[in-house]
Order: sequence, then structure tokens, then C-alpha cells
Amino acid sequence: MKSWWITDQVIFNWFWLQNEYFVTTKVNVWNMPGINLLTYENPKSDWWGLLDRFYKQRTITVVWHIHAANSKELNSRIDALKKALSIKQGYLDMRFWGEYRRILCTLTNSDIINREHYDITHANFTLTFRAEKPFWSERTRESILFEGIDTEINEDVFNSGSEYSLPIINILVQDETNLTSISIGIGDSTLTIARAFEASDILKIDTDNKTVTVNDESVDFTWKFPRLESWVNNLNVAAEGTYTLDISLLYPKNYL
Repeated sequence: MKSWWITDQVIFNWFWLQNEYFVTTKVNVWNMPGINLLTYENPKSDWWGLLDRFYKQRTITVVWHIHAANSKELNSRIDALKKALSIKQGYLDMRFWGEYRRILCTLTNSDIINREHYDITHANFTLTFRAEKPFWSERTRESILFEGIDTEINEDVFNSGSEYSLPIINILVQDETNLTSISIGIGDSTLTIARAFEASDILKIDTDNKTVTVNDESVDFTWKFPRLESWVNNLNVAAEGTYTLDISLLYPKNYL
């Protein structure tokens, strides 16, 4: 009995690359992403100093063996593979031991097929992807909802991923009287929107794309975008005026 569908899975752009026709022989997904060090040198000393460290691009290489019953079937499967790879960017999904993780990436190599003229039923191919962001994420996002908030809140938000996450924060103004400011803080980062709010306004803060909108219109804000660190975070929401708010957070669980 075949068991490929309950073990490791490799999917790109919803094209399944691990089944009875595609067999993965090598996957280098376990390495860390590139690291960029921001440093300075002391001209009168033997040492240097570290200012900051940032993760950069991640390269993923996957090697497969493809086989078919005859030459026509092999050509058809290769054509289907190339069609799936023709997209500018797509999600590469990996499932190991029952857990899916995904990363947005693009194909970087064109010499993908290794096939001799006498290979009419099988071929090897190598795909090298470059990820847009350094982290793997779970397929589904975590969500938290606070309803009927009419006073300042300080709540713990747990991020079980091994790296920080950039949440989308939505605030619905259920009703208000002289609501002139809303501040959202996570840890030591606080973002404030000072304006006259009205009932039914929807404030959306996209910390990944660095946008703040009210009813889909961009608005001014001050300070900096917060993020959810790995483990426990303190969420503070405060406002000026009388109000009732529904507050939701949507965020991925990220992993190196």
C-alpha cells in the first residue's frame, strides 16, 4: 500500500510535487536564512561593534525524480510542472510529520530538467526558490477578538511561533461620543491615530505592509508599528472619548 500522501508533502502553487509520479530526493529547508550584520569599527582599537542584525533572503533547493509509463505521459507531466512554475510568485508548502508550513517565493533557475535523450520514462529536476521573506509560516493564521471594549485594556497575547509576527489589527467603532484618538501598543511600540472617529468606522492597521486606514482611506498616524514577539506580549489599547470597540488581531505563526 502506498503511503506518500500521509508522509512528506511538497506543493508549489497548488501543484503537488510529491506523489507516485514525483519523488523528492533532496530538500534543503532546514538552514537559517541569510544574515546581515550592521557593524562599526573603532579606528583606535582592535575590536569592532555590532549595531544590529537582520535576516535576509532564504534560498530553498528541492531535487526530484519524475517517472511515467511512457514518453507521452512524461512529456505531459513535465508540461504541467512548467505551467505551475510559470507564476511570478507562489506559496511553497511543505508538510513534514503532519504539519504544514509555507513560504512565499519565486523560482530562480531555468535549467530545471536533467533528461538525456534516451530517458523516455523518467527524468531528474532541480528547483531553486528564493523566498520573499525569511520566515516559514503556518498555513492558517491565529486570530484574537475582544468585543464590547469601553475602557483601556491591557491583555496578554501569546505568539507560539519561534519568531516575531506582524499582525493585522482591526478596530470597529460600535458607538462613540467625542472619540478623538486611538492608541495601540504592543510591548514598547505604540501607534496613535488622532482624528474624529464616528460610529461604524473601521480602523485597520497592517503592520506588515505599514499602512493605516479608516474605512479603506489612508490616515495619518504617529510613532511606530508594533509587532508580536515570540511568546507573551502585552497588548494595550487606549482611546480618548467615550466608546465601544471591537478589536481583532490576525497574525501568522512564523518559524526560522
